[in-house]
Amino acid sequence: MSGYGPLVFFLVVMAIGGLIASNMKISNLEEMSRTRRRLLGLFIIEMGGLAASAWTWMIHNDLIKGSSEYCASEGLVQCGSVIGDPNYSTFMGMPWGVIGILAFSVLGWFTLTIFLDMKADWSKSYVDYAWWLSLPSAPGILWLVFVELVLVEGAPHICPYCTAVHIALIGCMYLLYTIRKERDEGDWDITTKKSKAELLAKARKK
Repeated sequence: MSGYGPLVFFLVVMAIGGLIASNMKISNLEEMSRTRRRLLGLFIIEMGGLAASAWTWMIHNDLIKGSSEYCASEGLVQCGSVIGDPNYSTFMGMPWGVIGILAFSVLGWFTLTIFLDMKADWSKSYVDYAWWLSLPSAPGILWLVFVELVLVEGAPHICPYCTAVHIALIGCMYLLYTIRKERDEGDWDITTKKSKAELLAKARKK
């Protein structure tokens, strides 16, 4: 399990992003609107996906040379037969890890840009751009899961770091869909006003 320390870290980062983006009550984020919280959580998930993608690229580069110490190469749960397979580890000559880095970088840029200036006229349309850019992830994920379960030598195999990237992409698509839906319903950076009792209780705590 020591070899999966980075995997645990990436998943924890994504889980934190998911909690922030949810409606769970978090005292330090009470002043944020729901949309702003979702954007912050989305950005954290994207950064977790970016880190996981970079890790898969590093494993890929090691496996090209022979072996990698960063992920198991044998058994059901492993990276060797997936990331190291020359027939399926790249797309149009580009490693999937690099594609993930590029995808999360672009999505992260859109998300951070919207988060920093939600009052700008273009910010709402940027949500659409990010959403449409995230959609190719769906067939990509389905293809790679099919490769893991059916096509690679000795299948089925499950690549844990690839799965972490898939989780991040699914989370991004879900949150972007949710943000677009709430925006269309008129909910955009609306902060819920606190009652006098809530304000007094907060002041007493201080």
